[in-house]
Amino acid sequence: MKYLQYVMTGALVLSSVFAKDLPENRSWNKFNFAPKLAADAPAYSLINIGNFGYWQKYDAYSAHTPSSNSGGIYPRGTAANIFLDGVLVGGYTGGNLLHVSGSIYTNGMVSGYIDEDGNLQQGGDVRLYRIRKDWETLTPDQVRQDAAEIYETSVSGVSDAQIQAVLDQYETDWNNWPTHLGAPFYDLDNDGVYEPADGETPGVANADQVIWYVASDADVGATAALYGCTPIGLEIQYTLWGYNQPGAALGQIVFKNVRILNKGSEDLTDAYISLWSDPDIGDFTNDFVGVDTTLSLMFSYNGVADDGDYAAYGLAPAAAGYDFFAGPIVESPGDTAIFNLQKRPGYRNLPASSFGYFVAGGVYSDPGPYGDTEAAREYYNLMRGFAPTDDLDNPTAWIDSSSGTAVNTKFPLAGDPVAGTGDLDANPADRRMLINAGPFTLAVGDTQDVVTAVIGGIGDTYLTSVTDVKNTDAVAQTLFDDLFQSVPSAPPAPVVEATPFEDQVLLDWSGLTSVGATESSNISGYAFEGYNVYQLPSATSTADEAVRIGTFDLNNGVQTITGNVFVPEYGTTVEIPVQYGLDKGVKRQLVISQDYMTGGPLYPGSEYYFAVTAYNYNADPPLIEDKALETALTPIYVRLQDADFGTRYTSSVGSDLEISHTGPGQGEVSATVTNPAALTGDTYRVSFVADTSYTHLSGESISGTLWSLDNMTKGTKSVELFKQALDQTDSDQPIVDGVQVVVSGPAPATIIAIEEYASWPSTTLVDGTTDSHIAPSLSQTGNIWDNRAGAVNLPSYARDYDRFDYWGFDDVVLDFGDSSLSWEYYSGWMHVDSTEGSPTFGEPVYQPFAAYRVKPFGGDTLRLFAGFWDTNGDGHWSCNMEVIDGEETFDWVCPTYGSEAWEPIYLIQGYDSDGNEISYDPADEDLYIQLALNPTAEQEEYDGLGLATNSYWGNAAGEFNYPFATAMLLGAYYGPNEAGSYVEGSPEGATSSLPQAGHYDKFGNVLTVDHYYKFSTAKGNTADDIFEFTTTAPTSSADLLATDLERINVFPNPYYASNSQETNRFDHFVTFNHLPDDQTDVTIKIYSIDGVLVRKLESMANENQYLQWDLRNNSNLPVASGPYVAHVNTAHGERILKLYIVQRNQVVQYY
Repeated sequence: MKYLQYVMTGALVLSSVFAKDLPENRSWNKFNFAPKLAADAPAYSLINIGNFGYWQKYDAYSAHTPSSNSGGIYPRGTAANIFLDGVLVGGYTGGNLLHVSGSIYTNGMVSGYIDEDGNLQQGGDVRLYRIRKDWETLTPDQVRQDAAEIYETSVSGVSDAQIQAVLDQYETDWNNWPTHLGAPFYDLDNDGVYEPADGETPGVANADQVIWYVASDADVGATAALYGCTPIGLEIQYTLWGYNQPGAALGQIVFKNVRILNKGSEDLTDAYISLWSDPDIGDFTNDFVGVDTTLSLMFSYNGVADDGDYAAYGLAPAAAGYDFFAGPIVESPGDTAIFNLQKRPGYRNLPASSFGYFVAGGVYSDPGPYGDTEAAREYYNLMRGFAPTDDLDNPTAWIDSSSGTAVNTKFPLAGDPVAGTGDLDANPADRRMLINAGPFTLAVGDTQDVVTAVIGGIGDTYLTSVTDVKNTDAVAQTLFDDLFQSVPSAPPAPVVEATPFEDQVLLDWSGLTSVGATESSNISGYAFEGYNVYQLPSATSTADEAVRIGTFDLNNGVQTITGNVFVPEYGTTVEIPVQYGLDKGVKRQLVISQDYMTGGPLYPGSEYYFAVTAYNYNADPPLIEDKALETALTPIYVRLQDADFGTRYTSSVGSDLEISHTGPGQGEVSATVTNPAALTGDTYRVSFVADTSYTHLSGESISGTLWSLDNMTKGTKSVELFKQALDQTDSDQPIVDGVQVVVSGPAPATIIAIEEYASWPSTTLVDGTTDSHIAPSLSQTGNIWDNRAGAVNLPSYARDYDRFDYWGFDDVVLDFGDSSLSWEYYSGWMHVDSTEGSPTFGEPVYQPFAAYRVKPFGGDTLRLFAGFWDTNGDGHWSCNMEVIDGEETFDWVCPTYGSEAWEPIYLIQGYDSDGNEISYDPADEDLYIQLALNPTAEQEEYDGLGLATNSYWGNAAGEFNYPFATAMLLGAYYGPNEAGSYVEGSPEGATSSLPQAGHYDKFGNVLTVDHYYKFSTAKGNTADDIFEFTTTAPTSSADLLATDLERINVFPNPYYASNSQETNRFDHFVTFNHLPDDQTDVTIKIYSIDGVLVRKLESMANENQYLQWDLRNNSNLPVASGPYVAHVNTAHGERILKLYIVQRNQVVQYY
C-alpha cells in the first residue's frame, strides 16, 4: 500500500511539473536528458556480504529493490528496516537562487558524469559496478544466496545460470573497474594512476565488497520534478562497502562515501548536505526516530514492543542507524580534516549541524508538492535545522520540552529511549529522518566527501536493538578513526567441495591454493586459528540455527576463545565463549554419517545443508573487542545419492592403498582414500629433495628434506614441495585426487636406541642383550646416560643430547677402550692437571673414551674432539663429591634417578682452515698439545684448535657452530663385587666404575674388555627414496547400467498418509530413486489402474538420481487413493513400477 501511494504521487505531479514555468538556467539547456544504460549492465545491485542487505540503483535511488520494495534488509534474509534513503544538497547560486538537488521519493538525479566541457555523459562504461576482492576463488555455493537476493527469488529457486551470471558480473566489474571516472583503487605508488600490472587493485578501506556508481543533477526535467529547481551542476560519486563478517560487529555495517563535485558554472553558497532516510522497521506504521548527538548518529526503532514482520522470523524488531563520520571540509589553520580517507592539515570537517524528521500525514509531513519550489524551501529549512515550513525568513524551530521548559533546538528527539530520558518520540507512525552538515561554500571545481555508515542492530527487545546499534556504531567509529588502515578481517573463506554418497557426505576443503590463502592469513594481527563445520536446517538459516559439528584448530595452546558480546537478554556486553578449540590439529576434510539436526541417520535422496568456516585469533586486538573473527556461513547443498548410474566405486572412504618403497630411508608413506568418487586410476610417486625450502600453507618457511608427488600416468606434478610429518597421525598433509598422502620421517637427531657393545667396533651387544635404553638409559653395566633435561628428543631449544639438532641422522659412538685429549667447552683451553702437588701437574689430561660421529647410509666416520665442563677446576673429568654440613653433595646429578654423575660431556666437530670437516687424529696429539700449551706468537693470535668466542671449533666455522653434542651426563654406577662388598664408587665415597676392563659390572663381575656405547638415530627419507602407489578409478559397464535400471524404485510404497521425509502437513510426495544422473533425459508417466494418464514428470539432461511426485495430477489436484502404474523411460531402457497411494484424508481411524 505504501508503494502504491508513492507511485500514484509521482504520476499526479509530473504533468503539473512540466506545465509550471520554471526558473531558467541557460547553461543546462544543452543536455541530452534521456537516461541511458547499456543493455547488459545491471541497473540494481546490493551490498550483502555481511549481515545487511542494502540495495542501490545506478541513478542514486538508494535502499529500494527492483520490485519497488524496502531495500534495507536487516538481518540479511529476514525483514526490512529501510524503505528508501538518499542524499540531498541545497544552497544558493547567484546569491538568491535556491537549489535543492538529490534523490528522495522523486529522484532528481540521473546516471552519468559531467565531462570537461560540461556535457552529461551516459551509457557505455557509466553504470553501477560491484566487486568482491575474492572474486577469483568464489564458488557457486558462495554466491548462491547472493544470486537469490539479486534476482529476488528463493535460494532453492535460483538457477545455475543466475549463479553464473553473478560470478561473471563480479569478474567483469573487477576487470573494468572505472578508475578513470573516479572509482577508488589502491594506489601503491601514490601517483594517481591506476596500474594493475604493478599490483594495484580496485577497492577501498580494505573492504571485501564494494559498489561504485556516478550520478548527476544535470537533467533539467529530473531536477525540476524533484523540487522545482534548476540543476546545480553536481556530479555525485557513490562508493559503498562492506565486510565479510556477518557474525561480527563489522558485518552489521554498510559504509558509504558520497563525493560531491561542483561541475556547474556558479558557486553554491550557504550549502548543506543532508542524509535522509525513510526507515521502516518491519511494519512501516509504528516507528520512532531519534538522534544521539554524542555519536552523530540518527536512528530509528520500533514504537511498540512487537512487529509482525520480524515476529515471522522469531525476532524482536531491529533498529537502524546512520552515523555521520565526516562532513564537508572548510579551511581551519591548525586543524586536520579527513578527506579521501586521508588526513588534510589546515582544514576541519564540519560536524553534523542538525537533525530533523517528518511524518507521513503528520503535522510536518513530506516536503511538497514535488515539482514545486515550495518543497525546496521546506526541505532547505530542514537542512538548516528547522521544521519543514516554506518560510525561509521566519523558520519554525524544533522544540524540546522534556525538561519542562520549551527550548529551541536543532537536534530534536535527542533523548535516550533505552533509559526513557530526555526528548523522546511519541505516537508511532511512518517516520522519515535526516541529519545535516553545513553551511559551507561549494565553489566551482570543488570536491567534498561525506563519510557515513548505515548500521543495523538486533536485540531481544525493540529497545535493546537500539543499544546494539550504538554499540556497533562505536566499532564503526573506531575503524573510521583508524582510516580503515588496519581493518580486522576473518580469513579467506575455505573453498568446500561436497561429495554425496548413499548415506554419507564428504566435505573437502583441502585444495592447496585456497588452504594456503586461508591458513597463511594474518590480517591486522589476526592469524588463522581453525575451522568450524556446521549443519544448517535450511539454505536461509542463520548462524544461530546452525549446529556445530566439529572444530579443527591449530595445536598451539589456544582453545576456548572468549569475547565481549552484546547479549540481548542482558541489554549489555558480556564476556562469553565465541570459539571452542580443542588443540587437536587442523583437518581439511570430514565424512559426515549422521543428521546432527535430528540425531538420526542421513537418508538417501534427502537434502541437507552444511557449512565450513574459518576463524582467526588475536589475543590483544588493537581496534575492536573481537578476539576471533569467523567467515560467513555459506550453505552447501547436498542431496544424498549413490555412485553415478551404471558406476561403482572401487574403494571405500578410509581404505589404505598399497605402497611400494625403494631406498635407504626409514620414513613412512601412507595413501588413504578420502573420496572414492575422485580416484583416477593413476600411479603416483613420492620423491624427495634434500636441502631445499618452500613456503608452507601456513605461510611459514619450511626447509630440509621435502617431498613432492608426481602423477606418473599423466606426467604431471600433483604436489610441488611439502614438509614431512612427524608421524602418520599428522593431518596437515595434502589430499590429491581423492587420496590423502601422509609422508612422515623421523625428525633429525631423534635418538631411538642407546646400546652397549663390547670392544669397538664390534657389533656384539654386551651379554647378548638386545635391550635399547632410552632416557633414563640403564646400560648393561649399570651406567645411566642422561642429560640436564632428563629426557631425549626434546625441541631444539631444550637441554638435550643434541641441543641444536646437529646430529641429523648421524649416530654417535663413545668408546671407553680409547682415550682423547680434552678441551674446556666454553673457553676452548686444553684440560691440564690442575691439582697442586700432583706429579703430572700442568700436563694434558685425557678423557677415558674416544667419540665418533657415524654418518648414515654408508657415510664417513669422523672422530670428534672431546671436552667437558670442568666444574671443580682440577682439570680431570670426574664425578665430584664433597661433604657439606655432614652430607655428601655432588656437583652433577642425573635428573631421572637422582644419581650422581660425571661432569657434562661435550663433543666438538673440527674444521681445517678452509672449513672442511676434520677428525681428531691421535697421531697429531703432539701438535694439539703444542698449539694449546706452547703456541708461537702467530699461533697465539689465532689458535688453530681454540674455540674462539664459544662459536666454532677449529680454524673455520662449519656447519656446527656450537659443540656437536652438549651436556651429556654419565650417571655413576655403584655395584657389589663377587664377594658382595661394595668397591670403588660405593656410597661411602671414591669414584664411579666405568665400562672398562678391570671395573665391575652391575652383577659384580669384573669386566675383561672395554665397552662402547652407540647412540642410534632414526634415519629419515633421502633423495634416494622412492614411494609409489596406484589408485583404482570408479568402474562402469553395460552390465552395471542394466543392473541399475532394475534398481529404479519409488519410496515409500505403499504411501500410507505420510512420508517420513515430509516436513509439514501440506507437502506430500513420493520419491523415484536410482534414476540415471548422466545428463540423459528421464520421463515418468503415471497411470491410474484403468490406464488413464494421471501425471507426467520430466527431467531433461537429468543430473539427479531422485525425482519427486507431489501426488497431484496434471491439473494440480490431489490424486485419489488407489493403485497406480509408473512407466519410467530412460536412455538406458524402461522400468515399470506399481505403487499404491492412500491419501491422508481417507485414512480409516480406528478407536
